[in-house]
Amino acid sequence: MKKSTYYKKSKIYNKYYKILKYILFIVFLGLILIFIFKNFNKDKLNISLSNVASFKISSDNIIKVEEISKKYNIEFCEMLTYYAIENNFFNEKNLDISNIEQDFIMNYDDIKNKYSKKSVEPYYNLIKNITDEIQTFPISLDYAKNYIYGDSYGAERTYGGKRIHTGTDIMDKENIPGRIPIISMTNGVIENIGWNEKGGYRVGIKSKSGNYYYYAHLDKFEEGIVKGKEVLSGDVIGYMGNTGYSKIEGTKGNFEVHLHLGIEVATNLTKDELWINPYPFLSLIENSQKNNKS
Repeated sequence: MKKSTYYKKSKIYNKYYKILKYILFIVFLGLILIFIFKNFNKDKLNISLSNVASFKISSDNIIKVEEISKKYNIEFCEMLTYYAIENNFFNEKNLDISNIEQDFIMNYDDIKNKYSKKSVEPYYNLIKNITDEIQTFPISLDYAKNYIYGDSYGAERTYGGKRIHTGTDIMDKENIPGRIPIISMTNGVIENIGWNEKGGYRVGIKSKSGNYYYYAHLDKFEEGIVKGKEVLSGDVIGYMGNTGYSKIEGTKGNFEVHLHLGIEVATNLTKDELWINPYPFLSLIENSQKNNKS
């Protein structure tokens, strides 16, 4: 009788043990799946390429980010990248940056841990390559009183069909063609030069990173500027003009005198062309040069 009772209890314990093992296995498997899912999501950022291209951070705000990065000894490009990601590359107009130290800097490590390095890397590389290789504003500060510019990226254009403006226009205040020298912002090689229907007389310079810097509507080219020539940051490549919007080479006067500056970035975020807003980077380098001069 005792043996029979013991045997029955043993079978019951065995049954519960198997059930417990099964439950623990399911829980363990669930935890593994949660871990994999969380890390998979960390490797994918839900940021639209149009937001990345528009990069609508104001001049004052990007300069403020740079100042704060120095204050807290954080690498500027890293901080700007995480700040951009946290704010969906600034898709909201007039972002309030007044509480950046309290809301962002004080939680910086936690914010960094939200994202995998793999997911952040292409955005970081994009920003760092541009900021590292742009060494000068495309116009000497000797001409600072003669030009004006704003964030015109995304504005509507109609010549050749409705499209958006994928660059920054730097205007001659007095609308005089040929008086303001245009200089290369970066080191690189001249990949394109000559007439373009939309861009008029233009120069395209490819940097070491693969980024392409486009200078359009020139009045004329600097002597000796030819395809394949290596240029250095600060080299004069041409003069501000109002050429373009015509199939006929040399056409002038279809718009006011200005430089159209475009930046096509080399990135693995897309296989298509990606022209990023130059305005924040122009603001940065211009501010840096003015501070160094004063």
